[in-house]
Amino acid sequence: MDKRYKPQPLGEALMQRKALVEALTEQAGLSLSIAVRQIRTGLRLTVPEYAKVTGVAERTIYAVESNKGNPSLNTANKLLAPLGFKLGVVPKIFPIVQKNEE
Repeated sequence: MDKRYKPQPLGEALMQRKALVEALTEQAGLSLSIAVRQIRTGLRLTVPEYAKVTGVAERTIYAVESNKGNPSLNTANKLLAPLGFKLGVVPKIFPIVQKNEE
């Protein structure tokens, strides 16, 4: 656990994780870089700790979080797995343009 944080009681930690899952679920279409950073920081883990949890190299995590990496699908799913997420497809939303008929 990141040393900047005090240890939490188990009940409080579980409530915080549930809130994190709900927040991420409501934000469909989130970029991988933002989602990974929110998961890692929400779990109160440093990059080296998150690397151990996920089995992904620290360098890869840094690259993904800075939006410079191009991870494989397998790697992306490993990074999202600690909260039970996996990479998916969401529709791109386009604004509806209405023409005035005159």
